[in-house]
Amino acid sequence: LSMHHHHPSEAHLEHHDKGRSHGSHEHGMTPVQSPALLQHEHLALVGEEVVDDTEFSELERVGKGVRVGQVIEHLSTELSEDTSCRSLPGAILLFACFIVSCLQAEEPTLNYSTRSLLNEILTEDANFAYIPGSQFQHDLGADQDVGMKVLDNANTRQDVHSWFRLGFFPLFQGSFSLDGPADMSAIITQWEYNSAIGGIRLSQELAPLGDCRDASMAKALANFDICSPAFHYLSTPLSPHLPDILAREVKEDDPVRWFFFSEDWSIIEARIDETLRPNSTWLQRRRSESVRAAVPLYNPELHTLTVVYAEFFFARSGKQWARVLAPTLKLQVYYKLFHIVVDVVCAILVLHIFYSEGNEVRVIVIESKRQRMTPFKAIFRHFTQFWNGVDCLCMIGFSFLVFYWIGHIQNAQTLSDMLAGDLFGQRTMTGSEEEKAQALRALLDHVEMSLRHQLTVAYIRSICLFLVPMRMFKAFSAQARLSILTRTFTSAATDVFHFMLIFFTLFMSWAVCGIVLFGNSIEEFADFERAMNTCLRVVLGEIVWHEVREEAGPIVAALWLWTFCFVNSLVVLNMLLAIIMDAYTDVKSSVGTHSETLLEQAWETFTRWKARRAGHRLSVKEVLYALEDKQLPPGVKITPASLCDLVTGLGKEQAEEVLIGALQDADDLERTTHSVSAVIKMVGAVDTRVKAMNRNLTLLIGHSVASSNGAVKGPATPESILNEVAALSESFREHQEKMAQRLLKMEECIRVVSDDARARSGLCVGQRDFMHNRPMSRSSLGMAQVAAGEGEPVTRDRGLPTSPVPTAVASCFSAKFQDS
Repeated sequence: LSMHHHHPSEAHLEHHDKGRSHGSHEHGMTPVQSPALLQHEHLALVGEEVVDDTEFSELERVGKGVRVGQVIEHLSTELSEDTSCRSLPGAILLFACFIVSCLQAEEPTLNYSTRSLLNEILTEDANFAYIPGSQFQHDLGADQDVGMKVLDNANTRQDVHSWFRLGFFPLFQGSFSLDGPADMSAIITQWEYNSAIGGIRLSQELAPLGDCRDASMAKALANFDICSPAFHYLSTPLSPHLPDILAREVKEDDPVRWFFFSEDWSIIEARIDETLRPNSTWLQRRRSESVRAAVPLYNPELHTLTVVYAEFFFARSGKQWARVLAPTLKLQVYYKLFHIVVDVVCAILVLHIFYSEGNEVRVIVIESKRQRMTPFKAIFRHFTQFWNGVDCLCMIGFSFLVFYWIGHIQNAQTLSDMLAGDLFGQRTMTGSEEEKAQALRALLDHVEMSLRHQLTVAYIRSICLFLVPMRMFKAFSAQARLSILTRTFTSAATDVFHFMLIFFTLFMSWAVCGIVLFGNSIEEFADFERAMNTCLRVVLGEIVWHEVREEAGPIVAALWLWTFCFVNSLVVLNMLLAIIMDAYTDVKSSVGTHSETLLEQAWETFTRWKARRAGHRLSVKEVLYALEDKQLPPGVKITPASLCDLVTGLGKEQAEEVLIGALQDADDLERTTHSVSAVIKMVGAVDTRVKAMNRNLTLLIGHSVASSNGAVKGPATPESILNEVAALSESFREHQEKMAQRLLKMEECIRVVSDDARARSGLCVGQRDFMHNRPMSRSSLGMAQVAAGEGEPVTRDRGLPTSPVPTAVASCFSAKFQDS
């Protein structure tokens, strides 16, 4: 080990001497006007070592040595990139397999086709309000009566009774159970692939009764003794979504009626009249909130079970709405070998995640015991890191998914066994009415429980569909070019958060304003949820001009729509784009010029693995651990030869590759990066300083002209200003010559100090190749201390002790600069 002091070589000084002499003959200057130190005066201003490494190749720079801290940082980065590159294929494979598994499990095309078919049948083909012998019927040449209304025309309680009696129940006649073979000519075409099972359950949801808001007025004007406080269906119609129906399951005290397909149609018709007539005792006038019909359908081609729900809601405003929903369950989850293979591959990859995280936890527990830390605290600290937390959430999510998926398979098998039993094993249900009611109730209850289970599986799948790509982003984060997106999100997160506060404040103001102005007659603004969705559609380009114009008039509608589009669409969203682009340019500019692409890194990983198996090189982990075990100071410089000595078995070629990579990473870190906003600030600062320089220079020139031509009266002419500028230039050149002479004297003194220190240390040149210190800083503080003889010069690197400066050196400085 030796201390390294920078000093110019003889050839280097000779080269600069020739340049100075050549410049003096050419420009008429003295040879001391451009000393070697002035070639890099912009570096000397900050007190750094004056070294121009751009003149040397990377191997020559490596031969001078690289700091240990830079090498360790480079090896850590390489190890992280290598680990991420190795984990990327598994993350991509898990993502692809999970996507395919979700599509195979859900089969949305078949489910949607079944649901849309049944919805069209019940809304378009379930007619009522038949008119016998009408002219319309005569023109069509129809043999049967024609219904003039459909489901959307059911606006009163009488229409509900008529639709169920004439539209809904007769629609399933072609699918009713028969003792003998089915007559295909009597079956409606839509029911060729769907067969109704058992019968229909008609249930009623009741609201609690209470006092009216004004009891005397309610009694006097409406003859109401009690009222219902329920406001569930007060304002707007509900969309046909499954979670609402499944959340409102049929309770034991709710009124229920059963209609079995094995019964004669006259019995079913009489029971419908008894149940749904407006003056019936079953359909309660004050308490009834909804009436729901449920009928199971079996599709033998798809081996699926579909439950058709037709429901009417009675609002306290007098309005009633209807909705139809037909969710489907698969009775055989796995019927394709491809689906089984995909799920097995997903399970293996998920188990690999558990195995990897288990090994990490085991290492953390061992390290915590060695550091005398509680294992729980160490594990908690590990998983609170962002990417480790993503892995933890993935394991939790897949654990719940496997648990509920197994339950879903069991539910499907149970339903299949129930349909294959004695009661449902044939087209006609057998047994007493009580037995048939219990069997149909058990079937529908189990179907609804399976639907809730299936909905939970869908929610967990949706969460996992976001967690699995996050694991890919974890692998991307270690790759400089792939991590641009995630780093952009991280960089812009704070600004986006503050932006969203302002955006939602403005957005909700316009949404509530739309409710106030248009909510009385436009369904899109009937409540807060619909108004927010409508405003979001307007931001994305969908215009609701005609609707709002008809309600509020052209002036109010134009003011609301134009101001909303201008502020939220044209101004605020472009501000969001500017925030993201500013963060993106900052992150993009920080990517080093030596950063590898994904293909280059993959090829490098493969070649390293191949060379390691052949025994030609060591792994990055082995080199890093061996270097960390030496516990060298970060400021120590090492060369390829010394790195080979430190790491046993390391070849010279790999050592040079490691050190060159460390130098390249250090060069990339030293590059200054700026975002668009930072560049704009810098341009503004430069403009301000240029104006200040211009103003000061003008004042200086005016002062100089006034002082030299004080006797001259009148304003200064351009010729006089130019003469004064030439005089100032000559004075500045003389000052520069004096400074050049002073710097040459400093070089001579520094050379004396270096030679004296080398003589005192007694260290050979070969030892200096292993570790050397930075040279003395040329700061004014160090020179003042040396000139005053107060102590040793100030050095940049304090990793090793500095040789003492002899008293003669201080005397030399004092003598050289006494005239200053």
